[in-house]
Amino acid sequence: MAGLHFRNASWSGLAASIKAAAGLLSALLAIRLLGAGDYGHVATWLSLFVLYLSLNSSAFTMLVVRLMAAGSDAVPIDREAATAAAVKFSICSLAFLAAATVLLSALVVRLSLAGGEPPAGFGTVILLMGLLTAIQIGVALQAAIIEGAGRLDLATKWQLVGPLAVVAVLATSFVTGIAFRADAYLTLLCVGGAIDMTLLWNARGALGLSLSLSASLAGNSSGVLQLLRSGGLLQATSLLNVFLEPVNKFLLNHFTGSASVAIYDLAMKVIWGIQHLVGAAMRVFLHIGSQDSSAVGRTFVKAIALLGVPVVTMHTAGTLFLFGVARYWMAIDGTQLMILFGVATISNLGMIFVTPLYLSLIGRHDLIFIFRVQALLAVVNVLASCVAIPLFGLVGAAIGLLVATGLNVVAIYLRCRIEAEVFNNPEVPLLRTKRRVVLAIGLLVASIAWATTGGGQPLVLLAILAGLGVMMAGEPLVSRMIDQFIPGRT
Repeated sequence: MAGLHFRNASWSGLAASIKAAAGLLSALLAIRLLGAGDYGHVATWLSLFVLYLSLNSSAFTMLVVRLMAAGSDAVPIDREAATAAAVKFSICSLAFLAAATVLLSALVVRLSLAGGEPPAGFGTVILLMGLLTAIQIGVALQAAIIEGAGRLDLATKWQLVGPLAVVAVLATSFVTGIAFRADAYLTLLCVGGAIDMTLLWNARGALGLSLSLSASLAGNSSGVLQLLRSGGLLQATSLLNVFLEPVNKFLLNHFTGSASVAIYDLAMKVIWGIQHLVGAAMRVFLHIGSQDSSAVGRTFVKAIALLGVPVVTMHTAGTLFLFGVARYWMAIDGTQLMILFGVATISNLGMIFVTPLYLSLIGRHDLIFIFRVQALLAVVNVLASCVAIPLFGLVGAAIGLLVATGLNVVAIYLRCRIEAEVFNNPEVPLLRTKRRVVLAIGLLVASIAWATTGGGQPLVLLAILAGLGVMMAGEPLVSRMIDQFIPGRT
């Protein structure tokens, strides 16, 4: 079982890293092709549709938990009923999405809700955003069914072709100088999503997994209702959490202009990309939490020991990457961007630290607590953003997140009641890990300070890069990943 968990975590982590990199490259190319202003408008309104997609993804997360439990308890009718309920839910969700998209498209055009100077044909752009969201709902449903069968690796790696195809087309357009408008950009994203949808559909069929509405609910209505209640509660939690992103973007668009939204979106793509990369690998805690809660503490310590240095190093690399993008790609003063990313990094490290525990709470259906703690996070964050963004602009968008994240991390950690004894596990060299984490944090602080002050000392950059190379060369996770993906190594 441990080997299966590591295989799934390895593949999902690798796939998530490739997908995050593809998304970041797409954003960089789109900013240049569309212009920072038009891209800012697209990113602002697309965040509303991402919010709706996240609500649906919450129900699919509970579908995964339900399917895993059905498989372990050898109750096949529960699997069929849960899948049928998820399909019906998706159909209702798509119907509501269609109506809301048409209404929003009309209101944006007639009431000039976009603000500033939106791209030409912005009503059509809104319709394409709705189509993209519908495709992604289908992708999420297929992936959840496959993951529920214990094939997280397949669910993640078959979602790579679409993003890579999008990057290829955008890069070709940039190199050849082909003009690109907002509607063409959204159309391309829809095509990429359709590719993923097709591949996942075929993969699900190859595994013999049904996508039927004909499952009998007789005698199993309580299980289906439990799925829907749990999904609804997790949806409410997701609403509180993901609501923060549109709020920050609309506030930035109003007080500082659409160009600042493009900069914010770029920085947060790096932050969320790192978080989703680690979160994808940590989804095995859904399975661990639902089946063996006593193992959560031991596995949590091992996961933190294994991921501590690589996660900090990812943020250091992200700092250097964004500095280069600001100076050489966007040709802007990157001081505020670097401060924004530095503050957001602290928040992100905290959220990554408790991601395994958060997923284990979902696995054991402790959703009331999750709702309460996420509600606190949302309220604190929104209030702080409303105050800080008008005063500090880009940096203000990260201040509320920092305060709220601190409360969130403490609450989740205390809820899971990790016993102190697990940190004395002789199988985990925590002292060595602590020393390496401290060194990695030192490199992170040095990189942020170097980038914030203008990056005028090449020797400092060379020292940071050399330090990163030495740190990663001796990391156990790097060796395990090489062993996993390179044939012939043992």
